[in-house]
Amino acid sequence: MRLPRALKLSAIAFAFVVLIIGAFYFYAITPHASSAPVGSAQNLLDRADTLAWGNQWALAQPLYKQAEAKFEQQGQLSKALYARVSQIPPNESANSPLTIVSLTQDLARPEAAEPEIRLRILTIRGMLETNYNAAEALSTWQQVSTIARSLGHVSIASRALGEEGIASFMLGDTETAKKKVIGAWTLSKIENDPAATVRYASVFGAGLVQIHRYQEALTPLNEAIRIAGTHSGVAYPTIAVYAKIDALVGLHRLDEALEMANDSLTRLQPTPFDAHKAQVYLSRGNVYRERREWNAATEDYRDSVRYSTKIGNYRGIADASGLLAQAYVHAHDLPAALDAINAAIAANTKIPEELYLVPRNLATKAEILSQMGQAKDADDLYLKSIALVNGMIEHAPTMNVQRQLLAEMNNVYSGYFALLTSQKRYTEAFAILEQIRGRVETAALEHHNEVAHVPTPQEKELTRLNVALINSESPQQRETISNAIYHTELAMSPSEVEQETVIHPVQLTELQRALSRNSLLIEYVLAEPSSYALAITSTDVAALQLPSRTLIETDAKHYIGEIRGKKEDKKLAETLFGELLQPVKQYAEKTDLIVVPDGSLHLLPFAALSDHGSYVLSTHSVAVAPSSTVYSLIHNRAQDDTAATVSYLGVAAWTQSGDTRNPILRAISGPKRSELIPLPESKAEVESIARYLPPPGTILLGSKASEGNFKKLAASDPKVIHLALHGYVDLDYPDRSALIFAPEDSGKEDGLLQVREIRTMHLSSKLVTLSACSTGVGPVGEVGVANLVNAFIEAGADSVVSTLWDVEDESTEHFMMNFYSNLGLHKRKVDALRSSQLDLLQKGFVPYFWAGFQLAGDPNGNL
Repeated sequence: MRLPRALKLSAIAFAFVVLIIGAFYFYAITPHASSAPVGSAQNLLDRADTLAWGNQWALAQPLYKQAEAKFEQQGQLSKALYARVSQIPPNESANSPLTIVSLTQDLARPEAAEPEIRLRILTIRGMLETNYNAAEALSTWQQVSTIARSLGHVSIASRALGEEGIASFMLGDTETAKKKVIGAWTLSKIENDPAATVRYASVFGAGLVQIHRYQEALTPLNEAIRIAGTHSGVAYPTIAVYAKIDALVGLHRLDEALEMANDSLTRLQPTPFDAHKAQVYLSRGNVYRERREWNAATEDYRDSVRYSTKIGNYRGIADASGLLAQAYVHAHDLPAALDAINAAIAANTKIPEELYLVPRNLATKAEILSQMGQAKDADDLYLKSIALVNGMIEHAPTMNVQRQLLAEMNNVYSGYFALLTSQKRYTEAFAILEQIRGRVETAALEHHNEVAHVPTPQEKELTRLNVALINSESPQQRETISNAIYHTELAMSPSEVEQETVIHPVQLTELQRALSRNSLLIEYVLAEPSSYALAITSTDVAALQLPSRTLIETDAKHYIGEIRGKKEDKKLAETLFGELLQPVKQYAEKTDLIVVPDGSLHLLPFAALSDHGSYVLSTHSVAVAPSSTVYSLIHNRAQDDTAATVSYLGVAAWTQSGDTRNPILRAISGPKRSELIPLPESKAEVESIARYLPPPGTILLGSKASEGNFKKLAASDPKVIHLALHGYVDLDYPDRSALIFAPEDSGKEDGLLQVREIRTMHLSSKLVTLSACSTGVGPVGEVGVANLVNAFIEAGADSVVSTLWDVEDESTEHFMMNFYSNLGLHKRKVDALRSSQLDLLQKGFVPYFWAGFQLAGDPNGNL
């Protein structure tokens, strides 16, 4: 099947689309002090251009109007045309398609032959097309760039570069787009162009919001708002403001978001900026939606649709009408919901190359039709929606973009899953889940034997910056270095391996063959208003309806907090058992539990749930997997591994004598050398483990435990890797999460084995144990946890043992001794882990001390 261009790269492009609505920009001749007599036509034009350059089009408009009249009186028709078209941007109530046609006709006028006049008409048309049709906008901005360079208008050409990037994002070419937007952002600083800096910092931050990187987005958004606030010639940064509102919603800082939205609407109400109003109403509607104030959300979505319809903004109509339909569904007003979603889909057809919203809107209509009893039509719509999403994913440029897109489109899959399970079409329901679950890890596993990754120049620069950061104590220096790291990461290109995205999901019957007769695999789907579980054994499969995502995640987060506080909350443990496991009748019949989590369940220790006062650990072994497909792939690979030698690589970097601080936690709040306190038990830990494993074994201690030495030895395929190190988890930038090795003098490595590096390694290990702090924790999204554990699985490890929270050095050393002694007795990996946990449970330790250890991947093999 030949996919349209909008699918061929990545529809995450829409990350930047929504937030460009109404974003009229400021292309005038580079401002300069006017030498023309005050009040003359030229003086009026020069003053208006200066205002327009700072995006203050509303203030410029009356000056342009006066200049137009005077130029016409003087017979200077070219300049009169220039002044006339320059009055268009502040009039957001105008119909964009008709205005674009008019501007195209203006280009054919004799007075438009002058390059400066032609440049102005094209820039105004480009502004409108950016909000209306990205394909046309890209062509127009390319013309603007060519003319601007020929006239020597470097600043205008720089801005045109950024506008080309925005259009490219809308069309799916994310890599080209990122380079151009970041290039324009960088040039704006070099050229001391604060208005352009505000523009591109706003756009980039807005895109990060749309892909759910909320905390990261605040950096460029706050920069844009700060610069606009300190430069009187720069207009109110509306894009940055409503993007920040959305970021605050994503961070659940709802009071701040509502206050900001109200303030923005107060500013906008007396203005003609209808497109801006439409977007802020949409953002405020999302605030109310999160607050469960559905009536208020519905009213705001209606207002957003009204303003978008008024100006012919089809993209805005498609977005707001889709959300309005969902609000009506929540209110059980299905006829109104159907009308709203039909309006959204009709608007989608007006912008055929911008496909990002289409799957969501089709899935929403499918849900509505399903509730209205039209199951066949709903089924057809879901299939169309999923076909579009799969096309987008298969041609996404990087694994991270895949993750982001999957998270955005999760409702499409979960909705179809619910429909299929309600019809007892379990094989098809399972197949739908496996198209999304663990897709990134599966792609990595299927291409595991490709050539080892060679560091790029950007990666080498990142190493240098990381060394500087970890050695710096000055807050000012750390901020400067952190900014340099951020921009270096932005400039990094995806590897060839990352671009391989097509996977082959496991079939249900194939998975069942991989399950032992004692195994029960449960895949969870958290959704509203109901969640679901698919319970699979070697002989049967069943689907169950569970409480809402909101209820389950609220209880799960509360229980995780209680455990981390070293509290034992049996009542909440039983509540979660009732929500997640009790409905599964096979649970009582099986002893090996394999969990494929969703959302916050990735951080929930299922072993610490309670069945009538008895922890799950007492009766079941527990393992986790990113997906059933990943579980099956690892199981089959482990079965094929017949290597007789079990080589061991143990690493303990921070082996100095004891520290006065107690207890010693294997975590640091950020990569800073002074926080890397000694872990005195780690030396005994890695040395004692060697006694339980057959030789050969290699141990790296102290200064020898460097990142470079580890990478070199890991390439020789040790079957057991044990890393007793400090761990650093970065929840805002997950690829920076790292294990901390000893510093080295060569400068080739920075001592931070980050997630991005682990993914490029080629391991053949039966077991990797991360005896560090919080190594299993990562940003939780609808498609899983982007963390160290998954990275090691992608690198080729069969099983990874990790921790879900801070653990004490001494108790961890004792736990690990038990674990490896059990492995030495040839117990299965999952049984060895469970025995160590049971030892602590039976001695009266609360879940904090034993429940945080978890095994991901293949639970069955032994050493």
